[in-house]
Amino acid sequence: MHTYRLIFFFPILALACKTSKPVSSPYSEDLAVYRMELPKVKDIPSVSKILKEPVRLYGHITKEIDSISNLIVIQNKKLNVRDGFVIQVYSNINRDEALDIHNYCQDVFPEVPISLTYNQPNYRIKIGAFYEKLAATRFLNDIKKMFPKSIVIAEKIPIKVIDE
Repeated sequence: MHTYRLIFFFPILALACKTSKPVSSPYSEDLAVYRMELPKVKDIPSVSKILKEPVRLYGHITKEIDSISNLIVIQNKKLNVRDGFVIQVYSNINRDEALDIHNYCQDVFPEVPISLTYNQPNYRIKIGAFYEKLAATRFLNDIKKMFPKSIVIAEKIPIKVIDE
């Protein structure tokens, strides 16, 4: 049965692969009539402007900018927080394990702030309060020896007020 199929399909396949005659004249058509005409643009060399004196703001513009920046400063002082970084050493649903790790961290790092938070369903333990990511990463390298899955995460950090 298999040989009958070959005998039947081979001539069809051979006729389907017939070569075509080469084209004697190449295709050519002028499409310039459809091309859009754009206006001529003068090529002017660009001259860089160098200011000899700094630009000064006069009048009501400086007063508005000063008042806006003063409002921002006052608003930021009311917040008592700023963007910073903490190191998350634990995140899981096991409460007993979280309390054990929290107590262990307090024993090992007594001078570093440690927080235990619960956001359903996870308990999270965060260590430190860093304003710069570089400082947090340096501390992370020490903590990774004890907690290999710890990571640096961005968080709002309370501003330390220095008594004058």
